[in-house]
Amino acid sequence: MTNAIKAVEEEGLTVRPAAELYGIPKSTLYDRIRGNVQHGTKPGPVPYLTKEEEVILAKFLIRCSQIGFPRSVSEVLAPVRQTIQSKGLSDVSISYGWWQKFCSRQSELSLRTAVPLSLSRAMATDNSVIQKYFDILEDTLKENSLFNNPTRIFNCDETGLPLNPKSLKVVSGRGAKNVSQITGEGKSQITVLACTCAAGVPLPPFVIFDRKTFNDQLMVGEIPGTLYGSSPNGWISRELFLYWFRKLFLTSVPRVRPLLLLMDGHSTYYGPDLIKIAAEEQILIFVLPPNTTHLTQPLDKGYFGPLKTAWKAVCHEFCTKIPGRVVTSYDFFVLFADAWRRSMTQRNIASGFEVTGICPFNRNAIKTGNDKQETISRSLLDQTGLAYIPLYSPDIKRTRDHDSSFNSSLLERSLSENDLLQAVTPM
Repeated sequence: MTNAIKAVEEEGLTVRPAAELYGIPKSTLYDRIRGNVQHGTKPGPVPYLTKEEEVILAKFLIRCSQIGFPRSVSEVLAPVRQTIQSKGLSDVSISYGWWQKFCSRQSELSLRTAVPLSLSRAMATDNSVIQKYFDILEDTLKENSLFNNPTRIFNCDETGLPLNPKSLKVVSGRGAKNVSQITGEGKSQITVLACTCAAGVPLPPFVIFDRKTFNDQLMVGEIPGTLYGSSPNGWISRELFLYWFRKLFLTSVPRVRPLLLLMDGHSTYYGPDLIKIAAEEQILIFVLPPNTTHLTQPLDKGYFGPLKTAWKAVCHEFCTKIPGRVVTSYDFFVLFADAWRRSMTQRNIASGFEVTGICPFNRNAIKTGNDKQETISRSLLDQTGLAYIPLYSPDIKRTRDHDSSFNSSLLERSLSENDLLQAVTPM
């Protein structure tokens, strides 16, 4: 086809003799010459995903399987539908037939039955998992000039703050039973996604409410730069995490690259869009090993404990000062900002990275033993039981593609390393 087009456009042949010379149907060559069909495209309908998108999706699925969180076909088709709908093809039906053709184009994929590894066996190999994790973490830090570089190492995680936290111990008469205290809105809680760097500096929080609409009264007392989201149950979703990554994380971190982002391996966080954008922005996504996040997660070790303690305290103080009042969503930010200031200190943040051996790097920082409480984790290994291999963003040429469909009041500048170090406010 290329030679036939060249013969017509450069050598002066007409379409008919050129088509006969190279054995190409005249109508096919004519369509290419006139631009009715772009040269290099295949006949038939336009593919749902581009070749690049299919390669990214295949890599993502393989990485998910490697880290112990494999996807089913239905879990694959859902984000594919979302991607297609974002292109304006809302009435397209994605079936199992598309999956079969996709696998034929991506021959490294196959459907397998997941074989669970028993929790007791996983617990027995806990120390070897930790040492393997440190081996890979050390290589990653050194290969990317991030070793003991605190302004370029980040950790993010979410936590829920109930509007009726467990009561503090209160004074009552000796022998009294069922001592009660008026508290907040049933079992309602508000989710906060926090992110900090090893230098001890926090990014503004991402706060998720279980409501569809917002009003200004909900934001009274907010922490500057706070990003907001909502979901039916108040929990984070894949879309909300991507929203946070694009609109808060990327606009707040230093411009220098690469950066390391340590995360839990929860399947809620990961999708092809996240992996693609992280690669374009040279953000190395490093998944903490399953069954160990209570030992390896800096936010768990340094910040969330003090935050929960401070949250209980400020809620208790609020109810004590205003008898008859309970904590509602409209009181959240006034109280949360106080708890944030008390707990989000440079010392607490930096200590989380230190005790987990991430920065300064120390592979002997985590001690594992036979204590059941030290080996059973909150991670999804309890459900999947599969082994650990870290997830990195695939190497993709960097391009800037910031989604304009999201709106927030987050300031639109990035901090330099010096800015980040100087941004700590004594608390």
